[in-house]
Amino acid sequence: MKKSAVLVIGSIALVIICLLAAGCTESRLTPGTVTPFPVAPATSPMTNTTTTPANLPPADVRANLEALFERGVAESMVPGAEVGIVTPAWTWESAAGNASAITGEKAEPGMKFFIASVTKTFTSVAVVKLAEEKKLSLDDPISTWLDADLVAKIPNGQNITIRELLDHTSGIADYDEELILWQELDRPDTPVSYEAGIGQGINASPLFSPGTDYEYSNVNYLLLTKIVDKASGMPYEEYVNRTIFVPAGLHNTSFHRTNTFDSPHMTASEQINGTRKDFSAIYVDFDRGAGDIVSTTSDLNRFHRALREGRLVSNTSLAEMERSSLQAYVKDGNVTSGYGLGYGVRHDAGASSTLAGHSGSYPGSVTFWYFIPETDTYFTVNVNTQENGALVTNDLFYPLAGYLSR
Repeated sequence: MKKSAVLVIGSIALVIICLLAAGCTESRLTPGTVTPFPVAPATSPMTNTTTTPANLPPADVRANLEALFERGVAESMVPGAEVGIVTPAWTWESAAGNASAITGEKAEPGMKFFIASVTKTFTSVAVVKLAEEKKLSLDDPISTWLDADLVAKIPNGQNITIRELLDHTSGIADYDEELILWQELDRPDTPVSYEAGIGQGINASPLFSPGTDYEYSNVNYLLLTKIVDKASGMPYEEYVNRTIFVPAGLHNTSFHRTNTFDSPHMTASEQINGTRKDFSAIYVDFDRGAGDIVSTTSDLNRFHRALREGRLVSNTSLAEMERSSLQAYVKDGNVTSGYGLGYGVRHDAGASSTLAGHSGSYPGSVTFWYFIPETDTYFTVNVNTQENGALVTNDLFYPLAGYLSR
């Protein structure tokens, strides 16, 4: 496979990280020249389907939401999108455009998608839960939990704490995602292990001394899964299932351990060097605990609500997750943003609005997962491309967030 001119798709990931200080997977495959896939025939309404729960929003609110969503999908030129919103008074879900830019299958509410780095909040909750159970301390050195041979390979390994993995202040570098994705595309039936990703990150480390700076790295969360394995006495996946999936009622959420989908889904595809590549057809084992969960908008909102209502960890633990490290804290005029323990908060004092949550980006799938405390609103948006990152943020995500903040 020719691999020339393939760097830069990560622009949308960087836009989201800078926008909300809540991180995401920074894929760096370049799409090359892309002709936007038509989201719907010009003669028909763009919105394909809207769910009809008993508690729909009032007619005027619904009309405004549909207009904002349809306009945002059209102006950001994405193949398709899903949205799910939950307020104390109503629930609304909708989809627009195409679930697949390859087959033209229409997007529908309830379709599964890669949530990418929103996975990190699940991992953070698992670690914080173990701390509540007194099975570990967030300030334990990682050498307490990781094999000695592995710790010896990590620069400054004896001085890094669990907390510094959670808030990305460890100084451990990221894996080479471009290299991994090309390996997966070349050999779709052969998964790249997360241990390989850990090795790549270690070899590129250190970026800085632990606790002195902030650098988003998926490898921090790969290492956290190993700590959960040991501290919980069971595989990370089983612990997350028992302590998060089941109590939160997540029936359409799972770890992706195959290279196929067995249910309707948003196809994760990108145009690369003139060919549309299907990233739904590769394994994501390499992103264990950092970006390997698939879910739906309704399940993600359900998870968020369970987290905020204290049904997964205590309110004290949630406050600790929200508290940004000094290294990740940014103030720009009226806007402050920061990254805590797998969870970010952005506050605009001028608009009296707050966004708390995480974003995620993977080739062919970008997810915004946020809570607005001022209106007690949960909302999730997924689009099936990394293209047009600034347009997606400014024309789709922000207009919806602004409307829901009123």
